Amino acid sequence: SVLGNLGLLDLRQGRYQQARRRLRQSLALARMTGGQRTEFTALVNLGEVSLRQGACEHATRQLDQALALARQLSDRNHEASALVRLGAVNLRQGHYQQAAGHLQQALALTRETGDKEDEAEALNGLGEVLTRSGQPEHARDRHTAALELASQIGGKYQQARAHHGLAEARQAAAPGEARHHWQLALSLYTDLGAPEAEQIRARLATTDDHNHHEP
Repeated sequence: SVLGNLGLLDLRQGRYQQARRRLRQSLALARMTGGQRTEFTALVNLGEVSLRQGACEHATRQLDQALALARQLSDRNHEASALVRLGAVNLRQGHYQQAAGHLQQALALTRETGDKEDEAEALNGLGEVLTRSGQPEHARDRHTAALELASQIGGKYQQARAHHGLAEARQAAAPGEARHHWQLALSLYTDLGAPEAEQIRARLATTDDHNHHEP
């Protein structure tokens, strides 16, 4: 469990090689000792590492294993976590309908179990799918709901994702509002030491450069 938690911290702060090493150790120990919930957590987080490194097929295999284990344990919270991350893989691959299906299933489960962190994550995922699918106003609704939930529980990472999503959804219609959300996302990601902070800085710089050169 400790190795798994350290691996998650590495993952969130962008140390993917170290995260993978610790999570694999956690997975091996969990399988030796029969700690199935720790095994699940290691698989889900390994799936996220694979996704962040662009290895979507590896991510899908790891997350499919995690989903099967969650269902074997009849653990709806874990099932929702696996479905959310499978939705993220589908989104990366451009499979928007499949992504929405996994995320809607996850959202329904989180509302049954009352897990607000996973509910916020599912809502943010759906918002990202809707933005990519050309439905930014619907996306805005999902990210706003995610922000409200994440703020209630003090979940900074999902708050940052919600602000990031709101910026993406609003950039065409309301550039000033988008910039405000990007700045809030940047502040939260920076506090967390998350690699997404660099992406936001680059996006703000590009936006500033575009505005500067606009006639």
